[in-house]
Amino acid sequence: MEKDIYLSPYRNYRTFYTNNSNEQKIQIIIEETDLLITLTTKIEAEKIIPLVKNKLQELRNIIKFWIQLYPQIQHSLEPIPCPSNAPSFIEVMCESANYAQVGPFAAIAGTIAQIICHFIHEFLKNNDLPSDVIVENGGDIYIYSQKERIIGIMANPKENCTLGIKLNASDMPISICSSSAKIGHSLSFGKGDLALIIAKNASLADALATSYCNQLQKKQDISKLLERAKQDHSIEILDNPYTNSITKSGLMGIFLQIDENIGAWGNIEFIAI
Repeated sequence: MEKDIYLSPYRNYRTFYTNNSNEQKIQIIIEETDLLITLTTKIEAEKIIPLVKNKLQELRNIIKFWIQLYPQIQHSLEPIPCPSNAPSFIEVMCESANYAQVGPFAAIAGTIAQIICHFIHEFLKNNDLPSDVIVENGGDIYIYSQKERIIGIMANPKENCTLGIKLNASDMPISICSSSAKIGHSLSFGKGDLALIIAKNASLADALATSYCNQLQKKQDISKLLERAKQDHSIEILDNPYTNSITKSGLMGIFLQIDENIGAWGNIEFIAI
């Protein structure tokens, strides 16, 4: 399918994004990774940017090292056994890919978003600063927040964003990841405008978004995929593998769109914006 490609480093859809008066936005780009980070204005951007850049570069270096050893981590389009002694986040990517029946790299953007968001959250908390953080990595989002947030749904970046998802403070931390057959450069075998997944684990959300979008070929597929979502709700994967928490969960909510046809299931509350 021919796709509209949105490759600008400014990512036009971000112009619809608004933050609170006591929050700031920071964009960090290293090679293919383009992060938009929202955090408190009580910390100077010049202090946090080098820390995040170093963490992101370290993460990317680890990823590239393991890809050199095991190229299938990046190139496989189906689940693979996790290499022995792989870092924990690669184990999580492989586990998520197995649940979603896609390749591990389908989970890479969500994984990076969660790791970086957790890193910033812990830094702010340890320095007695407001620790709400949002990290958006090409449409894959991870959020720590002590207040309600609204995430816009944009199936077509050329149009205004009029529909959003309300996330309550009690839902946090949480991930919202999306995949599209019509937007961006990522590989998709589907024909849908958008597959959006809500889950506690961003690796799982990202992998499932890819999987659902691959299977969204026509409007009749929506009902079938919503039935699948009910099964994927029973997945048990660590909510946050980068903490000592042992809480597990699976898919929490889903939104699908193909042309003018939409479907949704789960813990998902829509709001006009």
